[in-house]
Order: sequence, then structure tokens, then C-alpha cells
Amino acid sequence: TYIFNDLWDLESDRKHARKRYRPFASAEIPIIQGVAVALMLLLIAVASACFVAFPFAGMVMAYIVLTTLYSWALKHYVLIDVLMLALLYTFRVLAGSVATQIPITQWLLAFSIFMFFGLALVKRCAELKSLQLAHKNSTEGRDYQVQDLVVLWPLGIGASLCSIVVFGLYIGTPVATSAYSHADLLWLVGIGLLYWNARLWVKTARGEMHDDPIVFAARDFGS
Repeated sequence: TYIFNDLWDLESDRKHARKRYRPFASAEIPIIQGVAVALMLLLIAVASACFVAFPFAGMVMAYIVLTTLYSWALKHYVLIDVLMLALLYTFRVLAGSVATQIPITQWLLAFSIFMFFGLALVKRCAELKSLQLAHKNSTEGRDYQVQDLVVLWPLGIGASLCSIVVFGLYIGTPVATSAYSHADLLWLVGIGLLYWNARLWVKTARGEMHDDPIVFAARDFGS
């Protein structure tokens, strides 16, 4: 689905300062090769999912449908795209629960949706910040303008902080105290989350954020 998404984004990627160097946009990899690999991976994924469990295979098929819907249409609408990304990432958590038959709590779902919504907005704000530095006004292929930053900044930071608040509230619940022998030590994790999310937003404001926050985190010493 990522390969197909890149193929559908070819024209807008080729107009982007950094994305034009992606394998398909730069013609480093032939399109037909990408389609072949994507179809092969799709078959392997569905077959593997059926081997795990049929309910999980149903989740995988639903995920494929949702990501295709996102690539074809939903990513072109302001805010709908980032909300959809957050839901898709949370959907993976649900799929993992189905695959492993490990039940998940409402706390994890609430934490996930806010955290992923914040990360999705980091992506959009980083892109708009780079456009602002290049003295451009709007994105290619998405309905965003530089002036939207005044709304997206507080919305994204608020979502990130909400995920940390949810995490902090969870620590004092019977669910946490029964799962951990020293649940209070989770506050150290909460402080780490607070620092990391704040660092992401500071780097985004400085125009130093990668197109993918996770790639940034993997390369960033502070993270």
C-alpha cells in the first residue's frame, strides 16, 4: 500500500523539494517493477494473515481497503487526511490484538489515537514549514496552505499533550497497578514522552523535521 501510494503521488512528489528524490519520483526504480513488487507483497501479506487467523486476515483486508481509500481520495481533504492516518495507525494496534488474542484497554486506544494524531500533524506542519521557508503558499496534492499553521500548530501540540495526559491518568488505575509491580515508575516513561513530543515540535518549528517523524527519531540522538 505504501508503494501504490507513492505511485499515485508521482506528480506531486516530483514537484516537492525532497520527495522528488524518492525512488519512483526520480525514476531510480521503474514503475512496472514497483507494481510487481507491490502485488507480490500483497499476496504474501494476505496468505500470511490467513495462516495466523482468519479474523486477522479480515483485519488485513479491511486495512488494505482503508489505505486504498486514503490514497485515492481522503488524503486530498484538509484534516481528514491526518485523522485518517491516526485511525489507520490505531487500526494496526487493534489488528495486533486480534492476531495475538491479547485484549487491549480503552487506555491504550485513547493514548494511541492522540499520539498518532499528533505525529500525523507533525508531518503536515513540517511540510508547511518547509514551504514557508521556500516562500510558497500551498502543498501539491493536498488541501493545505501555509496560513493553516496557525491552526495546525496548537491542534498538533494539544493532541500530543493529550496522549501524555491519558498516559499519566492510566498510571493510577487498577489496570496499571495490577499489571505492574511498581506502576509509579511509569512516570519516568511519561516524562520521557513529554520530552520527546516537545522535541519533535521544536524541531518542526525550526524547519529541521524529516518528512517522517519516525525516521527523524531513529536518526536523532536526543530521541
